[in-house]
Amino acid sequence: MSDSQFTIHEMTAEDIEPATRMRLQSWMETYENDDLGVTREWIEARNKVQLSPEKIAKRRAWLDNPNVQGWVAKDKSGMIIGVATPYSDDAGIQHVGSLYTHKAWHGKGVGAALMKKIIDWSDPIKPIELGVATYNGRAKAFYEKWGFREVPNSETLFDNKIPEVTMIRKGDKQ
Repeated sequence: MSDSQFTIHEMTAEDIEPATRMRLQSWMETYENDDLGVTREWIEARNKVQLSPEKIAKRRAWLDNPNVQGWVAKDKSGMIIGVATPYSDDAGIQHVGSLYTHKAWHGKGVGAALMKKIIDWSDPIKPIELGVATYNGRAKAFYEKWGFREVPNSETLFDNKIPEVTMIRKGDKQ
């Protein structure tokens, strides 16, 4: 997929580390919430683990799994400005996985282009699930535009810290 300002590509092994860095920067901008104990220090410590050689190697190997897909959005200079990693779990449930865009690119179609890729990749007979931080109103509104609806009483804690709710989008052929 191409736009005059950015392009979407299948994720390669070389994209894993810069895509992870972009996603983790988005974490710093999105999830910090001192009232909930999601401090900058906690996020930085978590991010450090996510950038370990072991985690990067695991993500590279993950690209060979047929139940996983990855895309990156790149600006004209080749910098990664968005990432999406949908997957189907062992029970066959489809998940958005992750969908992040660089803050400077919010509202410019990058997230929409990546979401379209996720929906097109997914089995249209099955629903798609995701977890979203309860306090991330921007993301919740974005997902609602794509047909996702909050599942009542589905709140959990991501990483024992971030309150999140499940949202589900029915498949286009359900």
